Amino acid sequence: MKVRNKYLMVTAVVWGVCLALTAASYAVILRPHMDYGKALEAKVAVCKEQYAQAVQAAKEKDQDRLVQQVESLRNRVADFVVSLQEAPDLAFKIGELANEAKLESFGLRPVSNSRPEALPDFERIGERRAALTFSGGFRRFAAFLNTLERHHPVIFVETFTITRPVEKDSEPQASMELAVLVERDPTRDESHLGTQ
Repeated sequence: MKVRNKYLMVTAVVWGVCLALTAASYAVILRPHMDYGKALEAKVAVCKEQYAQAVQAAKEKDQDRLVQQVESLRNRVADFVVSLQEAPDLAFKIGELANEAKLESFGLRPVSNSRPEALPDFERIGERRAALTFSGGFRRFAAFLNTLERHHPVIFVETFTITRPVEKDSEPQASMELAVLVERDPTRDESHLGTQ
């Protein structure tokens, strides 16, 4: 009986060592190769998808569709971004809108972007800010605000305040901070509204 127990013990130890070596080889050799294989499969799938898109884009009818999509996106950008050529006239345009709204004591000054929540530097789009002050009744204020927000390209009204007049017959005073997205001139810094 002792020989048999000894034999079973040796067999169990040998099998345990073999199992440990198998697990170690799986963890050290096979598992990394399997992970690498999965990563390669994912890269191949991405490349196949890009290839399929390139083949489809090479077809003439699809090229026309892609050109139309690009033009549509450019038009959408034009709704929000002032072109480089129109940027110097922006202050005058805001002044014209104020005159149309019949605002009194209108003042406009550029504001620098030194706050931390300013837009990060983009390659092709910059931000310009301006501060407006004027006096006018609520209806004129609301009409002017509506005109600014409907303007193409869009003029964003960031903040506004209205203060009650001290004198009974005078108009309320209002101030606004505007933000406008402008095409960036790659050779110059555009930090002020209406200046180039």
